[in-house]
This record gives sequence, C-alpha cells and structure tokens, in this order.
Amino acid sequence: MNNSIINIVYCTDSNYFEHVGVSITSIILNNKHHNIHFHVFLYDVSEEEKNKLQQISSSITLYSIPIDELNKYSDIQNNKIKHINRSMYIRLSVPRLLPDYVNKFIYLDADILCFGNISPILNINIDSVVCAVTPDSLDANNMLQNKERLNLASEKYFNSGFLYINTQNWKKFDTENKANQILLSPQNFNLLYPDQDALNIVLQDQVTYIDVKWNYLFTWMNDQEKESFFHNKQSLPYFVHFTGARKIWYQEHTGIAQNIYCFYKHFTPWCNQSLKSYKNKMRSVDYRIYAKQFLKKGKIIQAIKHYITYLIKLFGIK
Repeated sequence: MNNSIINIVYCTDSNYFEHVGVSITSIILNNKHHNIHFHVFLYDVSEEEKNKLQQISSSITLYSIPIDELNKYSDIQNNKIKHINRSMYIRLSVPRLLPDYVNKFIYLDADILCFGNISPILNINIDSVVCAVTPDSLDANNMLQNKERLNLASEKYFNSGFLYINTQNWKKFDTENKANQILLSPQNFNLLYPDQDALNIVLQDQVTYIDVKWNYLFTWMNDQEKESFFHNKQSLPYFVHFTGARKIWYQEHTGIAQNIYCFYKHFTPWCNQSLKSYKNKMRSVDYRIYAKQFLKKGKIIQAIKHYITYLIKLFGIK
C-alpha cells in the first residue's frame, strides 16, 4: 500500500458525529494536495447523519461498532468527568478492527481542528514503538502529579486525544487487553481520565514524544491567548485540541476559536444547524468560571448571580 497515504481515525457516537465532520473538513481544507483517508468508527448514529458525513468526501470509510464491543465498558463510571462517554474506549480496539493494509494511522478526538499541512507526520519514525504521543501538560509539576498518582516509572504523561499508532506494534504488545485489564478493575488504580490513564500505565516505555504542535491543548492558553493565539499563521500548530467541557461549539462560548469552528462547519452538511446551548450541561465549576469571566468584563450582577449559583450547587443548598 502507498506509504504516502495518511490514515486518520475517529471514534464517535451521535453526540459528537457532527463535530467529527467539522474536524475532517478542517483537515481536508488544509491538505488539498495530500492523500488522506478517514476511518470513522461509530455507534448510535442514524443513516441520515452517516450520509451527511459521507457527502464531505469519498475518502471516508464508516465502521459500525458491534454493541458487544461497547457493553464491556458499560459499568465504568467516572463521576468527575461528565462530558466523556463510551466512544472513547473504542480507540483501544481500532488496530484490531482496521483493514490489514493500514499499518500506521493518526487517532484524533472529535474536538480537534487542523491548522496546516500534516504531511510531516510521514517523517516521524514509529517503527520501534507502539505510538508517538504528545504531553498532556507543559507544566512539570502537573506531569509529576500524574506520575505519582498512577505510580508511573516514566517522568512524562501523554494526552490520548492524538496518537500516531503503529498498528502491528499495538497488537503485538497486546495494548488493548492490557488497557482493558486496568479499565475493568479500576478499584486497583487511581484513574481520573480512564482510557488515557490506562494507556499511560500500559505504554509508558513504548512511546516516543513528539512536538506539542501535533496536539496543542486549548486549555494551555489563558483568556487573552485564546484570542491572540490564532492570529499568527506561522506559529500555528498542526492540530489544536479543544480540551475541557466548555466546547467551542456551544453558543455561549464565543470568541475567535468559535468563529474558526463555524467557518469550517460552514463547509459541511450541518452548515444550517445553529449552535446548541450549554445551559443544560452546566456543572458547579462552570458557574464559578462564568462568574470570573463576567467579573473580568465588568458585568458585576451576572458575576454575582453565577457565583451564588455555584455555591448553591457546590454545597447542595436547597
């Protein structure tokens, strides 16, 4: 098979399906002269929505996930992170389920947008590792906390929203089964981010770290940087990963990042669908963050209202 093909994989359900379409579109528009094939593993998605995705490009293959692949994860509860769902576990089985000709591929979360030519990925050598990864933090103290929490030998801790995977090495190392053993007996481990933690435990000496430009996290930026960051095309990363629960596709989260998301969305079959509200997903911490943002903007009354709601929710006041 032609080595110049870049294979990219997503795993999703109906909640994130539209966002996968926007992510794919951002890659296509920035890589018009490259041979890229998209593999989308999905469940709980209507035929109508599937047809929309396939309108974007003829280079998209859809794979329906058998329900028994998911049922084994149904008992895993994570009360700390409400915006994570079972589709994140599918990535563990992708190397087993992909066609044999796909010897290397990029796995991406749905909340990632592309900002440039990604062909340099073909120059990254992953022949002797399971995958290439990027750090989850730019702060050494954060890395150390994760090392201690999970009792890692490695000084580093990676973010699993971007993985450049050697398919055969993943299977030879039995990565899927090793990660599942951890996920299905979580009482033995201090897991905050289930599949990411499990992969860090399993693969700690089987990865190579590459430039953060392959997976630059939005949560690394302060409010000012979230506006200025996107103006300098020369310094833009290959991928920006819009981490955190308050996604740019919610109407309340205005700013240049949302404008960019809407620009790419404009070229998809979902272009006429308006952005959804975040209100029904609000957690106590969100009210605190909104209170702080309103205060910075001088909107004192809204800030006070949101902070009071935060305290009520935090302490369970009736």
